[in-house]
Amino acid sequence: MMHLLHKGFMENYQYWYAHGEVYVSERRMEETVVRSTSSASNMYEAANDNTNPYRNMVMDAMRMNQGNVSQCPIVEEEPNIDAARFFDLLKDYDEPLWDGCTNHSKLLVVAQVFTIKSDHGLSEAGYDKIIEWARSMLHEENRLKENFYVVKSMMKPLGLGYQKIDMCPNFCMLYYLENAKMTECMTCGHSRYKPRISGGKTLVAYKKLRYFSITPRLQWLFMSPRTAEHMTWHQAHHAVDGVMVHPSDGEAWKRFNNVHPHFSVESRNVHLGLCKEGFNLFGSFAAPYSCWPVILIVYNLPPGMCMRPEFLSLSTVIPGLSSPGQNIDVCLRPLIDELAQLWSSRALTYDILRKQNFLMRAALMWTINDFPAYGMLSG
Repeated sequence: MMHLLHKGFMENYQYWYAHGEVYVSERRMEETVVRSTSSASNMYEAANDNTNPYRNMVMDAMRMNQGNVSQCPIVEEEPNIDAARFFDLLKDYDEPLWDGCTNHSKLLVVAQVFTIKSDHGLSEAGYDKIIEWARSMLHEENRLKENFYVVKSMMKPLGLGYQKIDMCPNFCMLYYLENAKMTECMTCGHSRYKPRISGGKTLVAYKKLRYFSITPRLQWLFMSPRTAEHMTWHQAHHAVDGVMVHPSDGEAWKRFNNVHPHFSVESRNVHLGLCKEGFNLFGSFAAPYSCWPVILIVYNLPPGMCMRPEFLSLSTVIPGLSSPGQNIDVCLRPLIDELAQLWSSRALTYDILRKQNFLMRAALMWTINDFPAYGMLSG
């Protein structure tokens, strides 16, 4: 799964730059850089630096008019602890591969090698052998990570990790939070773990759900100057009567704003859509296997951006072999819990464009499905 995530990020990165599309002008980029000499300033400049496209890839994957915010005086603030840690992490990863190296940084090399591993289906052992061979040819004091395990640990703080949650193979329950220590399903009685092979010590669950936290990815949209200015487009653009160019022009959106004015008054609060669909992971000629990804769409962005693959956030991967049916609510519980937290508790987020920390909220506006999937969700 980590291979697929890295491959997807690299493909999206190549897609952006192959078409020469830059969302923020150079002049605007320069205006957003803090010019003080403090340590916080150095982190801002690292985030805005355009010399390393692989760092920009991470910033964009994390991934204009200021609406109502512009009505209030803007007081510049230093990043909150989590944002400062992230900027510092990027700065650390931008170290040259060895002292004096001008062409490669730690992050650049790791991203490139991960892409090769994904594209060619290399095993972890094969990856480690290639790295061992490469290190033998490099400068003795090179900073290339020695194996795949260490590289995964390095990349995880950048938001490329996920949570594995054991679940009942009949989709009855998740072994999650208060049920995390249970060993059999409370509904059907099915065992959580497969029988151990003779002499084996590792417990292997029958089925695992993969969950990708959405909060840090929404926060990173405000931490990158390439996307921060577009996160208030939904409220800043000028709507034309009788013309709908964006969901924010529709009656459902306006009705939501009227019912929840405390949410709509902050233009940086995030409006989300959810879509899901099953597909056969191994092709139509293979054994049936219905895998169900759940994807979130950020509708704050303008029409030309919000439906692009690089801005669609994978939140959940529901494994097969069969469809979860009306038990899909069981599989969506981690996402529902996080959405509820984003609605009520909010998340402290740093807006690099305005140099402010603010409490970000998020709301799920609607779901997008075909009729079978709609029946599953409504059931």
